[in-house]
Amino acid sequence: MKMPELGYLCGNGMELVTCRQSTISYPLHNHVSVFTLGFIMDGFIELVTDKGTRTYQKGEAFVLGPYTPHSINARSCYELLSLCIDKELVTQTDLELLELMVSKFLHQAIKHTIIENWILKTLHSLLLFCQMLPIQQETNIDSLREQLELYPEIPCCIEDMAALALTSKYNLIRSFKKEVGLTPHQFQIQNRVRKAQKLLNTSASVAEVALATGFFDQSHFIRCFEKIVGLTPTEYKRAYGTVSSMPAS
Repeated sequence: MKMPELGYLCGNGMELVTCRQSTISYPLHNHVSVFTLGFIMDGFIELVTDKGTRTYQKGEAFVLGPYTPHSINARSCYELLSLCIDKELVTQTDLELLELMVSKFLHQAIKHTIIENWILKTLHSLLLFCQMLPIQQETNIDSLREQLELYPEIPCCIEDMAALALTSKYNLIRSFKKEVGLTPHQFQIQNRVRKAQKLLNTSASVAEVALATGFFDQSHFIRCFEKIVGLTPTEYKRAYGTVSSMPAS
């Protein structure tokens, strides 16, 4: 089976990920502190959110707000471009300036003129939609959420989590899932894997990355990583950087 081609570029509060020739389905997860714009370049996907299931086909785009729980079902081979933009950049920047910044970033990342023009045509309305989404209000779980985002590798028992969230351990899971869309454990594992992805793009070995992200059992690390990313750590490390931008066909 042909391995999906992954590409990654980041800078100025933005991150672009391209995935080509993919049949990977992604289980329930979210993206922290970013707005995500997804562009279907080929094929189709099923996007599942709390609003239901919708099919997005070639030439269509979707928007996800920060922490929005979602999953992706692949029924066939697809090509997806995901643009993640820091939520502060979206909420604190004038729309016209934001559109200019994103356009410049995409010009650096995407060389295929037709694809680029198609994306740019939809960019204004997508960014406007992002800015119109309601801002999440502060809650008691913010301290715990921040801890699990920044330091997911640190072991944290249910009692410690409840103390950070200023609630009982019996109420913690329900209230956390209501706000974040995932249980505290799911959220912690997800953020460990996200941190591992960044470390795998360095010279660190898979074993070193596993330990650095709180996985003391390497086989458990590999299983968790593959479940969330769709590739094993070794496959991800090998595939990363093979597509730095969308090539012309």
